Amino acid sequence: MEASLMPPKSRRDAWYKEPWLLLVVGGPATVVCASLYTGYIAMHGADKVVAEDYYKQGLMINKDIQRDAKARELQLNAYINADFANGKISLQLSGKGKLPESLQLSIANAAAGGNSVSEVIRRLPMKQIAPGHYEGDLKLMPNTDQGAVKLFHIKLETTDWRLTGDWFDPGQKPVQLNAAK
Repeated sequence: MEASLMPPKSRRDAWYKEPWLLLVVGGPATVVCASLYTGYIAMHGADKVVAEDYYKQGLMINKDIQRDAKARELQLNAYINADFANGKISLQLSGKGKLPESLQLSIANAAAGGNSVSEVIRRLPMKQIAPGHYEGDLKLMPNTDQGAVKLFHIKLETTDWRLTGDWFDPGQKPVQLNAAK
């Protein structure tokens, strides 16, 4: 009868079979695994947060603001059309004041190569063929045909002013650039 009044001996499991072990060690182990994975992503595929020429870009901001203001003051508007079949790009520029005899049109588009995507910038000289009408040669831009390019970032500029904008589907429709407000 004595044996029935005594509590049974508790059987202890091995330390690795304890349920509290998952709570005590599981959380920190998960955090360590997640941080190792995040470190791997950061080292092998993350974009750079700061541009290499950040200081130069910062200095150019004030100059760009002044050139945008000058374009507004001159009430500049540009109408650009691409003729991929003939390899020509035409531009009509209107505004107050004297228009330049030649312009430079910067065209940027994304190019995918391997695991990265980079921005390719081409600068096309535009020659004046009539007052306010300019023409450039698209053949100076290799690998741009009507079906391949769907978006250009356009910058038309001189030392005094600039016009910028995005050109969606350049093979199908022209683009109009207005002075930034």
